[in-house]
Amino acid sequence: MIGFHPYSKEQQLRREKKPKKKRKNPLKPEVYKGRVIPKKQVRGRILRKEYNKAAERHGYECYVCGTTQALECHHVRFRANGGRGTHRNLIFLCGNHHRGKYSPHQHEGLRKDLEALHESKYGPYYYCDKYDLFKAGIIENTSDECFEKFMREEEERCLKLGQTLNG
Repeated sequence: MIGFHPYSKEQQLRREKKPKKKRKNPLKPEVYKGRVIPKKQVRGRILRKEYNKAAERHGYECYVCGTTQALECHHVRFRANGGRGTHRNLIFLCGNHHRGKYSPHQHEGLRKDLEALHESKYGPYYYCDKYDLFKAGIIENTSDECFEKFMREEEERCLKLGQTLNG
């Protein structure tokens, strides 16, 4: 007797194998109204193009202390809270202010100040990308032109609002 088999050979051959359940692929993109919506991990990444736009718009210096040494790009609205890797949601901080005791990750006051600053400059959708606005029904499609047009209008509205409040 080489091995113990609790079932006879006939019973073993008759047993049907259970079909394997298909798992959802965590990297498979979502489809919404016929449009492919990439996963949030992908949309939160900072692309070189967005990094350069952020440097152009905000200056390549730490927002807190003004240094130009050892800068890191920081998501104003954290990726975990729906912030995307768009230039409107990015700001530069030195390593000490990005990861130190008074970083936006540790100091809620600074985080709220940065969020309020970006909202006053770019409007309430500063942290969104074209897919967020499309899914919310704010823009009609996911084209870059449609997204940028909407965001420019929001920036102009905020600029006019700021001028009205200041004088």
